[in-house]
Order: sequence, then structure tokens, then C-alpha cells
Amino acid sequence: MRNHLNRQQLESLTLCWEQWEAEATTRTQKILRARLHLIFLLMRYGGLRLGEVLALVPRASIDTITGMLRVSGSNAREILLPVSAMRNIRRILGLPQAAEPDFLQFDQSFLRKKFYAVGSIMGLSSASVGPRAIRYSRGLELLELHVPMPLVLKFLGQQDADQLLAFLNFSDGAARKLLTNQAQGKDSAGPACHGEADDGTNLFWGIVTSIYTGMRKVYVEITTFSDFRLAAACTPEEAALLEVHENQVLSVRVDPERIVLSPEKASMSLANCVKGVVESLHSDMVETFVCVGLPDGTTLRATVDTCTLDTTHLRDGKKVYAHFASSAVRLVAD
Repeated sequence: MRNHLNRQQLESLTLCWEQWEAEATTRTQKILRARLHLIFLLMRYGGLRLGEVLALVPRASIDTITGMLRVSGSNAREILLPVSAMRNIRRILGLPQAAEPDFLQFDQSFLRKKFYAVGSIMGLSSASVGPRAIRYSRGLELLELHVPMPLVLKFLGQQDADQLLAFLNFSDGAARKLLTNQAQGKDSAGPACHGEADDGTNLFWGIVTSIYTGMRKVYVEITTFSDFRLAAACTPEEAALLEVHENQVLSVRVDPERIVLSPEKASMSLANCVKGVVESLHSDMVETFVCVGLPDGTTLRATVDTCTLDTTHLRDGKKVYAHFASSAVRLVAD
């Protein structure tokens, strides 16, 4: 049975929660609804478990400048919250009561009832608006945006086989179907362009940390969720179209045809260099497709000339450095 919300429903529910908080009349009700609204935002954008949210000391766990959320416990991780979510999060954390360590502590039964009540305003079933459904709907939303599965699992704090299975089986196996469609190249976003894969390979998400504008190009530095620094070059028109600004969350795609692989870190006039391990090679007489596993579990695909394999000594399990220019990194409009 389908129990998840699609991206449009998630956005509508997010606006509904904002309106529900704004409709509070008494001071006590305003504080209560603000606390509940914050919990929803952390589940909707952070993909947190209910227990993880209730254990948070919000002002200590959330950096209101960068939007970085630090989750402790057995599934400890750092999550970069979107700029769009931080407006309300900063506002709620600005309340004097937010300094209290129990600001997010509620009875779980009471909290679930409030989630169901807000969802019912939109006519949504309780199965699709509870804490677990919101958390997994966020995971599915990220998959739909072509965030690689290993990164989605890291985002959700899924570390063992049972946790992975629970996500894959959620909502009548929605994640399985989505991954299968992407693997078959039948995703609703359409075929990939410029020879790039449409399965999340070579796609990275991060936050814009620096911008430099030149006469013909705009240089954008992005720090990915896995703490890689990637430099992208685009035209001023592209930057304006995407409204690129610092602290913005963006995704970028690296052109596999423009990656240079070497066994050692080389001094090159290329802005980007990442280290990885060769996972597999697939060759014909002309081209070799190399899959390089990065430390965070994602995969970088490179296309090299087969005739260079003897000199580069590429083989499974070998450590390599992938070099590429900033012009090989394209900003992606989601």
C-alpha cells in the first residue's frame, strides 16, 4: 500500500504546518505549535527518526549560520539542512524557550496525534503523515533527485541490512521501483544528456561556499555533503538562472569524458582532484569505462582511452586520483 508523499505533497504539507503554527492564538499555543513545527521540519528535511529528534538539544545541535545539523547516538551523522528550511528553523530557535534542554521533548503518542491532525487538514491519511512516513518520504524525495543511494542511506542513518530493507520495502517497495526505473533509464526525468548517466553517478550535492565572477565565467565552489570541495564553472546567465548564492544547496554533475585518472596526485592546471579506488573496468577496443569508488560510498564514472591502460596501470582495487577542470562540473537545476 502506498504510504509515502511525493515531492509536491511534501511541499504542500510543509506549507500547511507553517500555516497551522501561524494560526495559534494564545502565547502557550504559539510556543507549543512552534516546538511541534520544528520537529516536523527536522524530520521533513533532515530525515531524522522520532527518537533522534526528541533527544536533540536544538541550539547545541543546529548551526543556524551554516544549517548543519549534528545528530548523535548510534547513527551519528551530520546533515546539511536546506536554506529554504532554515528561515523557520532560525525563527523558532530564536524563541527564549528554545534554550531549554527539553524544548523538543514530547510524549510520542501525543506527537503522533498532532502529526495526524495537521495531515488531516489536507485530507491525507495518518499512514502517510506520521513521523516514519515523513522520514522515508524524504529519502524517496532525495532518490527522485538522483542523490546516490549510498548517500541517501547515510543521510537517513541507515547502517545495517534490516534498516536498508525497511526503507526498500516501505510504501509497497517505492524505493525499489524508483531505483529499478533509474537503472533501466526510464526515470520520468527523461534520458540523460551529453552522454551522462541518469542514475545518480557523478552527481553530487553540497552547499555553495564561494563564488567568484569573471568577465566570461562564474567560478562556484561547492562543499559536498561528504566534505569534498568541487569547483564548477558556468556562465553568468546560468548562475543568474539558478540564482546561485553562498550557503545555497546545489547539485553538480561531473562529465565522465573529461576526467583524468592517475596513480598519484599530479600537479595539473585542473581545479578538482578526488581520491578513490577502482571498483571495475569495462573496456572495448577504443574506450574503457572506469568506476571509481569514493570514500563516502558514492561512485565516480570516468571514460578513458583503452590504449592508455598499459601506461596508467589501472586495475580493480587500485588507488587512483581523478583530476578534472572546473568546466567539467555542471550545475544542475533540480
